[in-house]
Amino acid sequence: MKHLLAKATQTPERPEGAATLRGHTAMVLASAEELLEHRGLASLRAAGLDGGAVERLRGLVLLGAAVHDLGKCSDHFQAMVRNVRKAPQLLRHEALSLWLCWPGQPLASWLSGAVNGERDLCLALVCAAAHHRKFWASAVAPEDSGAGSSIELLTQHEDFHRTLELIATKLGLPAPPAFSSAHRLSVSWRSHPREQFSAWQEAFERQVPAGSPDARLLAVAKALVLAADVAGSALPRSGERRAWIGAQLAQRASTEEMLSVVERRLGGRSLRPFQEAVAHSRAPLTLARAGCGSSKTVAAYAWAARQHPGRQLWLTYPTTGTATEGFRDYVHGADVSGRLEHGRAAVDLDILGLQRDGEPSRDQDRLDAIRAWGCDVITCTVDTVLGLVQNQRKGLYAWPALCDSCVVFDEIHAYDAELFGSLLRFLEALPGLPVLLMTASLPQPRLLALRALCQRVHGVELKELDGPADLEGLARYRRVYPETPWSEVEACLASGGKVLWVSNTVDRCLDVADEAQRRGLPAMRYHSRFRYVDRVHRHGEVIKGFKQDGPVLACTTQVAEMSLDLSADLLVTDLAPVPALIQRLGRLNRRSSPEAPLPPRPFVVLPFTGKPYEQPALREAEGWLERLGGRELSQRDLVHDWEALPGPTGAARTSSTWLDERFCTEPAPCREASPGITVLREEDVEDVEQGRVKAQEAALPMNPPPSWLRGWQSWKLVQHYPVAPRDVLTYDPLRGARWRKP
Repeated sequence: MKHLLAKATQTPERPEGAATLRGHTAMVLASAEELLEHRGLASLRAAGLDGGAVERLRGLVLLGAAVHDLGKCSDHFQAMVRNVRKAPQLLRHEALSLWLCWPGQPLASWLSGAVNGERDLCLALVCAAAHHRKFWASAVAPEDSGAGSSIELLTQHEDFHRTLELIATKLGLPAPPAFSSAHRLSVSWRSHPREQFSAWQEAFERQVPAGSPDARLLAVAKALVLAADVAGSALPRSGERRAWIGAQLAQRASTEEMLSVVERRLGGRSLRPFQEAVAHSRAPLTLARAGCGSSKTVAAYAWAARQHPGRQLWLTYPTTGTATEGFRDYVHGADVSGRLEHGRAAVDLDILGLQRDGEPSRDQDRLDAIRAWGCDVITCTVDTVLGLVQNQRKGLYAWPALCDSCVVFDEIHAYDAELFGSLLRFLEALPGLPVLLMTASLPQPRLLALRALCQRVHGVELKELDGPADLEGLARYRRVYPETPWSEVEACLASGGKVLWVSNTVDRCLDVADEAQRRGLPAMRYHSRFRYVDRVHRHGEVIKGFKQDGPVLACTTQVAEMSLDLSADLLVTDLAPVPALIQRLGRLNRRSSPEAPLPPRPFVVLPFTGKPYEQPALREAEGWLERLGGRELSQRDLVHDWEALPGPTGAARTSSTWLDERFCTEPAPCREASPGITVLREEDVEDVEQGRVKAQEAALPMNPPPSWLRGWQSWKLVQHYPVAPRDVLTYDPLRGARWRKP
């Protein structure tokens, strides 16, 4: 073969420069230099590392970028990239890059001059291997995969030598070694490269203990090498020059531009004293604890504008729905550049008409991801940011922006134990990032964990700001005990009121809506078991219905707890854990204020046992409700008794694949998994395959398949979604989906 390729191309014998091994390496090195110039020092400061290590970081990142793809010189990769090899590679290229360069290997002595000693050589090589998150568990093909028993590294090829010459020039190294023949690796029952890699891993992790400054430096360098590879791959294809990186990273909103978001939202009103207190906080870690309706988000924008001008603002939410609402309410149409980031962001922007004119929707495209580096505001699900500590793709891609940002974590009471543990790990690992935490309430163990972390990491007390006393103490709710909730529902609707009914399961939600129709009461249905495009429409209809005059009944599930910004006149809810009940009550009489108080509104709690909740949490909620009684209640009343309870156990920091694994780079989840399966209906497959509908638009989240439905694990996949046959579920765009009964 005439050329060694790093990327697929339509003309492998006459490839464009950026597709060749040398050309791609040059682009990644150029991107690494730009990133180091603009974010090297910021990366160290974010991680709490000495800024004097910037030259050491530079050496690690440049060497990692230089050698990251050398393993693509293998005959297996070259055949695969030309689409003439169907079997997997015996060893993936990132493992082969490490093999070529590790101490004692063919290129090690030559490369050692690029850094200060063997320890830094190994750190840089692990950074290089980490540019793919499959290292190293998936680096070696399974024995029965058909990969063969040997692989050749074409180190004698002219292109390989030209790539080494480029590296020598860029890193100030002497002339590279010249190889007259290929290097061959073989596997047999006697020996296997896996044993060699395991020995290297063991030795490396002894030298770089978890939690050490070098482990943190390694994590930062890994993120920068990966970002350089992403930029070096994406920019040539878009026609944009490497100077684009510096221009993007230097582009930030002024204080005045960020304050314009605040002024636009306030509509001529002044910030409340609570909001002013948040905006004036100079603490490294601030906790704003205020109930629903206190406009914490406005305070967050004011905090970013006044205390952290020039930093990118990241606003994180627990769900895609709340992230999309936050983008629509604050960023879309404002005088700042903003971006919505979550798994279905492109779909939301299209469906809601929020896509900027001329801006293509390129979901999960790498160029699209790095364009976030130049935005003033990123609105996203919390997984995007906390995914960094678990080595997830979007968090790593975001590092050049994130390392020089200020971050807001909203609704932290809604985090499960795993997610809250990831938050603690993020705060501990990145003490240089200013952080604002926001919540309506927080159980004592989690509050104590945050206080202890702030004292340990920053040496100061956690800055705690409570919501306005007059708003928190305003009587909003009163529990009523009717024989049947329908008497309250019918009376409320007859007077033109708004009713929110929250059930704990989709089946109960649909049963309530069916009963309403039998009673002649039109009901909206909103739950999680819709195709995504239909769910967005149902969400919008509920919001619109509650804004308009006239009676409304919305039958919903837990999706109402955070994603619905509405104010009901009556709440009917199944018994649920205390945090869920507080969130549901936050949708009742939401618009009442000290300036324009409304009478307390009634709520009804229905008995419930069973999944998705554990019985101890439900018993705790029953006791909490009994203590509250039937008196008029404020947000402060709801929170006071709950925060004194022992609360959830999720107040412990979690392990981090990004920081702790060191030699390995596999991703891990940052929140607890929920049972279920997301499918495509057979009826939607043709539209998806023909490009008329995006797969994410048609994706349908379902509860686990019933026991009678056998063989679903072998359903065919379309764009990674299993396809549910026509006869296994019922679907209506207004009702949602249910598994058929046998």
